[in-house]
Amino acid sequence: MINIFDTFIKTNNLNCIKTKVASKDLTTIKCGGEVDYLAEPENIDELSVLFQFICSNNIPYKILGNGSNVLISDMGFNGVFFSLKNLPYSIEQLENTLTVVANIECINLQKKCILEGLSGLEFLSGIPGTIGGLIAMNAGAFDHDISEVLVSLQVLNDQGDEVQYIKDNIDFSYRKTSLPISKFIITEGTFRVKKENMHIVKQRSDEYMSRRRSSNLWQVSTFGSTFKNGSNFYAGELIEKCGLKGFSIGDAYISNDHANFIINKGNASAEDVYLLIQKMKNDVKKKFDKDLELEVKLWGDFRYAGK
Repeated sequence: MINIFDTFIKTNNLNCIKTKVASKDLTTIKCGGEVDYLAEPENIDELSVLFQFICSNNIPYKILGNGSNVLISDMGFNGVFFSLKNLPYSIEQLENTLTVVANIECINLQKKCILEGLSGLEFLSGIPGTIGGLIAMNAGAFDHDISEVLVSLQVLNDQGDEVQYIKDNIDFSYRKTSLPISKFIITEGTFRVKKENMHIVKQRSDEYMSRRRSSNLWQVSTFGSTFKNGSNFYAGELIEKCGLKGFSIGDAYISNDHANFIINKGNASAEDVYLLIQKMKNDVKKKFDKDLELEVKLWGDFRYAGK
């Protein structure tokens, strides 16, 4: 794989690709090994050429937003990470819709909505990550999620073509968005909004932000929520009832404020975090017979952990 891709990079003079990039620089939990390649294309044409080649040659890849819900193995990742951060920024308003490029951070979308007096997306206030990532995981908070406001999305398929999917052709579930195709990169999303007084939009956004700040942790190295909530339980509550607040493995520990949060004190390995995840999962299963489902994505090989 490496020889094929290295040759492709040189032949096409692709300067947008970095090699051997440290995972701690790519994720909010700040640990893990090296990624073979990090592709940061500067336009859709460059992204299209890269993605088509990678798909046609079955090279492993992942799409990286802000890395806020990802744990990368200490063994690294043998493949390509795509980052869309260098694509041109664009937020276009047309009547009661906003079309947003996938690399725009949620906080910047919220600023746009406040300045233009556009309501409907306030519940996203304070959620870390990019719009592409939020769409991919059907992100949400306070009993609302992306599926309520998404009109359509545009993706790049494995042939390097841009294709649009309307909401009726998208399958939404809790913290997951599925399409009829398996290989794609979300490039933009269109959302339903409505005009409203900017002061009211700001007040509502600030209220959501305040509620999020009171329940979440800020300015620490963490994923946010580690596990998804169940249909009839809150993951953090079950973990707390297992007496795991403050429990640590190496430099990773379970927050004393919110039991569904794992924090890297500074030098945690991905193995530390992974073993802590398994501890949380196993203790909840043993005490409550509930199977916790990860909200965090595990990228790379974790078979070494605990050995």
